[in-house]
Amino acid sequence: MNARPAVIVLGLIALAAAVDLGTKLLASVHLADGVEPLFPFLSLSLAFNRGVSFSMFSAGTETGVTILLIVQALATTIVTWFALRARTPGERTGYGLIAGGALGNLIDRAADGAVTDFLDLHPMAWRLFTFNVADVFISAGVVLLVIDALLNSRGPAVRPETAVHGRRPG
Repeated sequence: MNARPAVIVLGLIALAAAVDLGTKLLASVHLADGVEPLFPFLSLSLAFNRGVSFSMFSAGTETGVTILLIVQALATTIVTWFALRARTPGERTGYGLIAGGALGNLIDRAADGAVTDFLDLHPMAWRLFTFNVADVFISAGVVLLVIDALLNSRGPAVRPETAVHGRRPG
């Protein structure tokens, strides 16, 4: 990879992490007093996730937090490596968003042992989960990778002249 795409990828990762951390800071300052409805299906509500996705593997001890930080750092490093080695702009963007979101969550957890969540999804009064902007970036990155893979997948090459009855005309 030449330097320009690498700089763009690293810039995207830094930007995504900064946006995530900035929104978490704003949420921590402005949502300490309760819930702010945005839409009938989405509210702003401050929560702290001590585990991984959906609060699984909650880390209640210093050792548990350290293990989660090591795993997160390793995963973030691997995804960043994929982003830097990606061949298409879609792959670079997808992996970059995933790495940026992961980095934001890593920095947030390193600060106090938990990840700050504040977007509370509750369609039709079903409370599904609370998440953050890093999670949005990670999900968007996965969607971009799937779209890129579908757009750039190459099926078996079929020459136009052999497409009809498997033989050349004439």
